[in-house]
Amino acid sequence: MKVPWSRPDLQVAETRAVERVLRSGWLGMGKVTEAAETAIARYLGARHCVFVNNGTSALLAAYLAAGWGPGDEVLVPTYTFVATVSAMVALGCRPVLIDCDPGTMNVDPAEVERVAREHPDAKGLVVVDVAGLSCDLDPLERIAAEHHLTLVEDAAEAFGGTYRGRYLGARPHATIFSFHIAKQVTAVEGGAVVTDDRKLAEACRRLRSHGEGPQKYIHTSLGLNLRPTDLNSAIALAQVRRTGTFLRRHREYARQYQERLAPYCTFQTIPEYAGDPTWMVFQILAPDRRTRDRLEARLRRRGVQTRRAFPPMHQQPYLRQRFSFGKYPHADWVYDRVLSLPMGNGIRPEEIDYVIDRTVEFFRTG
Repeated sequence: MKVPWSRPDLQVAETRAVERVLRSGWLGMGKVTEAAETAIARYLGARHCVFVNNGTSALLAAYLAAGWGPGDEVLVPTYTFVATVSAMVALGCRPVLIDCDPGTMNVDPAEVERVAREHPDAKGLVVVDVAGLSCDLDPLERIAAEHHLTLVEDAAEAFGGTYRGRYLGARPHATIFSFHIAKQVTAVEGGAVVTDDRKLAEACRRLRSHGEGPQKYIHTSLGLNLRPTDLNSAIALAQVRRTGTFLRRHREYARQYQERLAPYCTFQTIPEYAGDPTWMVFQILAPDRRTRDRLEARLRRRGVQTRRAFPPMHQQPYLRQRFSFGKYPHADWVYDRVLSLPMGNGIRPEEIDYVIDRTVEFFRTG
């Protein structure tokens, strides 16, 4: 059997939605994008959604709306995908890295507090919901307010995730989502900034379209072309209507992984406040790097595609050339042991069984 790391679930609804846009004669950002924004905001219980062409554009919009620019220090986790940091570096910001909690893989508020005190001139704080698991937002919001830091939440992997019973996104700060092909809701490529703050949403809308105000070709602020097409928005709109199905599928697969692999490896810690995460990816932690690498090789030979997840930012060659970083032992510890097993909307139950069987086989036979 050949099992991919991820596979989308695109069905008749998505095909028909795209066909309707193609027949409409309007392919760029228009009414379908507005409908997708309404559906996303309604699903999350948020007041505003600004749809953009990908998750990195959502980060750029949120960072620009925060007013971050050359020389500004921004606190950010080292254990994240590179886009979280590269988007701020592109604006001239200086990333101040924060180590992760080795259990949740997210930032620990106590560590954020410590780093914030060491950098009193910092302008912002970015937190990341790793693998769809919510950060502990209440203390993080308090820390941001006390240290006058603009907070941005990178929830690229967490659409449909919750914090203390509420969907992520329904808060005053900017929460960004990605609708990449591997995400639990896809537009093939797409992203969004979601917030309860009207002024923040209006700023992101201007930034999305060259800083254009209400009057056509009159540009009232800095902006870029971050616009989606109605083709992408049509796919997202059809997918959002199936979010519940997708999340139930991810959670069932995660339950099977946890139950059957518990004797052999450990998993991301799920605190009470996070409820049931989205499991955009499912990560196991092997006892050590050598075991992880051997498991990866064995599964590859058996037709199972896995991923090691992203190296921490302090290990990325480009960033190491630009900035001087300290030591982040927890992120290094996680990266040396973590392996992402197949997970996705289109992954079939028998494929999950096959992955589990091959993984158990490895640990039993060495």
